[in-house]
Amino acid sequence: MLRFGAVGVGGFLEGTIAPAIAAEPDSELAAVVSRDPARADTFAARWGVPNAYTSYEDMLSSPEVDAVYIATPNSLHADQVVAAAGAGKHVFCEKPLANNAADAARASSACETAGVRLGIDFHNRYVPWVRDVTAMIAAGDIGDVRVVEVDVGSGPRHYDNWRADPEVAGLGSVHNVGVHALDFLGVLLDAMPLEVAAMFDPDPARGAVEMLGMILIRFDNGTIAYLNCNETLENPTNAIKLYGSKGRIIGSSFTRSRVGGDLSVVIGEEESRTHYPAAEAHRLCLAAFTAAVLGERDPVPSGVDGLRSAQICEAIARSVRERRIVTVDYGTK
Repeated sequence: MLRFGAVGVGGFLEGTIAPAIAAEPDSELAAVVSRDPARADTFAARWGVPNAYTSYEDMLSSPEVDAVYIATPNSLHADQVVAAAGAGKHVFCEKPLANNAADAARASSACETAGVRLGIDFHNRYVPWVRDVTAMIAAGDIGDVRVVEVDVGSGPRHYDNWRADPEVAGLGSVHNVGVHALDFLGVLLDAMPLEVAAMFDPDPARGAVEMLGMILIRFDNGTIAYLNCNETLENPTNAIKLYGSKGRIIGSSFTRSRVGGDLSVVIGEEESRTHYPAAEAHRLCLAAFTAAVLGERDPVPSGVDGLRSAQICEAIARSVRERRIVTVDYGTK
């Protein structure tokens, strides 16, 4: 049994992660922490959590907590991961691992040094279409993948909380929705971004986070990808298109895990279509983390994946600031 302590008592814990923990026979929510004691106590009573804290350090000192789930504002993630590692707790962290590569490397290194497992909630890896398309590409079904187009959008949002503050959020639409596409693209292609060129709206000189990001990526296998990640456009298609030397794969309504979609595969004159219902991707990702920790192996996605994501996002932000193509620096370990 893996006993979780959760920091970040909000709607996401309430509506998604707490039910996911409760649904797995090998995990339980043993503690929760909030600076607001009434909020901690109310949540604990509603979910039958035996321990409610107002101090993160107190929760980390509890022998009844084996792993920490972190869902706090982005700028807090790295320090909280380091603290958990120092207390000997495994960590399942919401994305991003950190707002910059140096902090992500510090968090990942702390877990490695302490001998604890670090997992990141890149849950799209557990959507069935990602598994199937990855297998198709690896088998060469559509040949060499030359171009990928991805649209990932939430629909219009307006933030009046920490997500609107670049000092806390880091990036806007890229950190909120884009990182998931960046992660599963690497999985699908079995490749890493080599160069990026990006443009945001609004211009970062205005001191606001972006709600729309347009990103071009050259992968180390030669594939060129275009990513539109946004929280401002009405009725996003959330589609992915992969064009290979022998065929194409098109998925509609696919890049957000909570909605089902349809996959079209065209090879020569033949076309096949498959419907994929929405998957409980968050639950599957958390279950995989739990199984990895109990099986004493690294989770997938791991802290290394969180670090790579931070390095890619840092290159994207630099491209926007400097208005040029930027090579992704994977030198930070």
